[in-house]
Amino acid sequence: MIHGQRSPPRVISQLKERFSKHKTILSSLYLLIPKMCLKSPILESDFSIYSDFINVNTLPSELKLWKRKWIAFKDVDRPHTAVEALNYCNPELFPNIHFLLKVLATLPVSTATPERTFSTLKRVKTFLRNSTGQERLTGLALLSVHRDVTVNPDEVLNQFALQKDRNILLV
Repeated sequence: MIHGQRSPPRVISQLKERFSKHKTILSSLYLLIPKMCLKSPILESDFSIYSDFINVNTLPSELKLWKRKWIAFKDVDRPHTAVEALNYCNPELFPNIHFLLKVLATLPVSTATPERTFSTLKRVKTFLRNSTGQERLTGLALLSVHRDVTVNPDEVLNQFALQKDRNILLV
């Protein structure tokens, strides 16, 4: 050790060790996504941490079938996310992969999405001054979070007008 320098605290080295294992597990799970599964080999040993929940004896066969399933698809047609892949994964044919994709889909990669949702809710509630009901607040928060969804005002007005009889005709 050089004079004047301290060795890194034990806690930091333990954190680095723990998260390097987590990174390996996460990258292995990421390879189950159809867009990635044909590009790199998947090692069954990487999933040994889940051996209490999956059948490690049938996993290699499932992985081969899973890869074979996606060979016929063009790269752009393969699912790009864990949630999309989960929608295409039959739990009866691929029980182990289905479980692992559920783990991948629910792992918190970052806290950005929940933080963005809470800040949106805070803005909406501040704007409305807490004077709205829960159902309307939920609807407004969803509209604010999903800004990329286009809404046709004429369709909304028509649906609203047809819901019940009104004194004034809206359409």
